[in-house]
Amino acid sequence: MIIGTAGHIDHGKTALVKALTGIDADRLPEEKARGITIDLGFAYTPDARGRMLGFVDVPGHEKFVHTMAAGAVGMDHGLLVVAADDGWMPQTREHLRILDLLGVPGLTVAISKIDLVDAARSLSVQEEVLRQVATTRFGQVHCHLVSVRTGEGVAVLKEDLFALAERAQPDAAAYFRLAIDRVFVVKGMGVAVTGAVIAGVVHVGDVVCLGARQTRVRVRSIHAQNTPAEFASVGSRCGIVITGVELAEVQRGDWLVAPELNLLAQRFDCVLTVPADAERAVRDGELVLLHHGTEQASARLLLLNAERALPGERVYAQCVVDRPLPVCWHDRIVLRDVSARVTLAGAQVLDIAPPMRGRKKPERLRALAELENVDPAQALRAMLLNGSLPIDLCHWARAMNRREADLFEAVRGQVVSRLEADAASWLLGELAQRILQDAVGQGLSSFHADQPDEPGLAIERLRRMCCAGLRPALFRAWVTHAIQNGQLALTGSFVHQPGHRVELSAQEQLLWTRVLPALLAGGFDPPWVRDLAMALAVSEQDIRQLLRKQARQSLLVQLVTDLFYPHATMIRLADMVRALINQDGVVRVIQFRDGLQVGRKRAIQILEACDRFGLTRRLVTARRGQPSGEKDHRILRNPDLFTREGC
Repeated sequence: MIIGTAGHIDHGKTALVKALTGIDADRLPEEKARGITIDLGFAYTPDARGRMLGFVDVPGHEKFVHTMAAGAVGMDHGLLVVAADDGWMPQTREHLRILDLLGVPGLTVAISKIDLVDAARSLSVQEEVLRQVATTRFGQVHCHLVSVRTGEGVAVLKEDLFALAERAQPDAAAYFRLAIDRVFVVKGMGVAVTGAVIAGVVHVGDVVCLGARQTRVRVRSIHAQNTPAEFASVGSRCGIVITGVELAEVQRGDWLVAPELNLLAQRFDCVLTVPADAERAVRDGELVLLHHGTEQASARLLLLNAERALPGERVYAQCVVDRPLPVCWHDRIVLRDVSARVTLAGAQVLDIAPPMRGRKKPERLRALAELENVDPAQALRAMLLNGSLPIDLCHWARAMNRREADLFEAVRGQVVSRLEADAASWLLGELAQRILQDAVGQGLSSFHADQPDEPGLAIERLRRMCCAGLRPALFRAWVTHAIQNGQLALTGSFVHQPGHRVELSAQEQLLWTRVLPALLAGGFDPPWVRDLAMALAVSEQDIRQLLRKQARQSLLVQLVTDLFYPHATMIRLADMVRALINQDGVVRVIQFRDGLQVGRKRAIQILEACDRFGLTRRLVTARRGQPSGEKDHRILRNPDLFTREGC
């Protein structure tokens, strides 16, 4: 369990940590000389039962609030230290606010230096501190009166903290995350980093990703709680020696994360909380300093449901950061003014890939409210129940730091359809499924009513008409699923409603019985429309209309204007193409022409049509010594096109 100190400068935080652990957390010469804490300090102490407490000692001076905020990351519990002789002070308030806004789970208060004042003064300070703490989300907390000089109350405080560690529940996040707060070189080993393990577990030999560049590094060794270890897990501080990177490439503020958490966000939605005792409101469009983990960045705040957030208010906001950050769902951040003098608000990350349009719509705000749920499965279930769009399971599993399979099992009951598209799994709830079905159904109904002689719509045209905002691959996957379930039908490459049929009139049916034999008899050189019209004593327009109607049903293939091949003939042509490629590796115009026993012009027309359909691909290369000449060959592109088993 990691316990972090907080409190005003010179209130005895470092001395109390030393009394609890026996370790002086001030390690820098400047800290020794000036008698104040400047950087983060760390100390550990075990008890007789083998339990271990880690302490993060933070600076109390107002100039080092950013360092204090970095130290608060990964704290499992806060220890607010207030000197009995000074009482409540400005940085006491500032540090308490940061612990509150960062979502530190719990807090204990220690009234220090009680040996310097009488009992009445100690009790008065205790009452004042507890009254101030009660205004935060911590509410009523345990308070201890202690003296480092006499040792009074220190043992009781220590036992109370160990009891808290016994009851602590580790986070269920799946993958490793660590916010780096120190970087140095270990001679003969490599670059070492330290920090609190925010989530997951890391083992010696693991490959992890470093910083915004996602540089892959290997874990060479681990020190957890000041002891060599094979692994470090959430709730512990550790030092990690990494290989594959130079010292200059690592800095405080970087993150070490598991390769599965390769998401970076430069824009994210959050719920913003302004403390009730804040000095001023937060304005829409305001430029702020954002503290995330041990990192500090500049960000623009876009308030979504208010023009400004007053003290004591909670609003939704979108943060636009000056550089990508490795944020996860429900990460806590602190926002300070650009002068770094005032803590303005805290925020909890809700969506790391928010929409840029429609971000203030009521349905979007309702989705953000659902994402506030502390249980990721419940939050995702609510999104499936009320969301109008498919949900990317892979994205949300990484954003929530959960395993995809575990998250899917938790929400399976709300899933109507699961589709695979764009290397991701997409989940549709009942509402999203119904909206998609209604949009496509209405679009096809209108089209069939306006164009009864058309078999249907190509998938991409149908998407543009009905669901232009949906990804093409996802829409294709949904249509395929709907066809398999009988909700839609497919004729050739045209999607239509199951009951829709393109019917030939009696006259057209009679004409078709005369036209088809003539086309089949023509073999690889079937008659043109004008030749059919003359042979059958029918107008060219009637022949052309009939052939186009049958082509739309995939019974014929139109090579060029007024030249149609029956599907059976196209299968024979494709078989010949495949045979030539199996024999020679390519299709040459001359061999193809001789095999069909047609003219060169017709052979080229057929091959160009095969290129258009995707059966073949044309290769053009210059002849050696004859730059103006070309070799014109084809290779196979889609061998499954025009087969006897398919279309």
